[in-house]
Amino acid sequence: MTALEPRLISGSEAAAYCGVTVATWAKWVAAGIVPPPLPGTRRWDRKAIDLALDKASGIKAPSSSSDPREQDFDSAYDQWKRDHEANKARRAAQEQQYQKWIQEGRKRSR
Repeated sequence: MTALEPRLISGSEAAAYCGVTVATWAKWVAAGIVPPPLPGTRRWDRKAIDLALDKASGIKAPSSSSDPREQDFDSAYDQWKRDHEANKARRAAQEQQYQKWIQEGRKRSR
């Protein structure tokens, strides 16, 4: 029978897992690079560490669903959100130009 690797590990084990000193690990936790220990414990979740390091390295997290239709929906939603934000910014810029035009017109009419 093989021994199971514990999912929750101590701070020193987490530091060793990441190949850094305990002091560096503490700095990473304080800086938010890696998550804090689980509430009520002094243990870190190995999977949460992996996800945090992936994010810090620029690796995109895998989609929570293996269903390609949901992945398409996510990317369609992301595209809509980007377009919506771009339109919002464009409308704000147009409004700002309009307000400037109004102010210039008022100055000329005085």
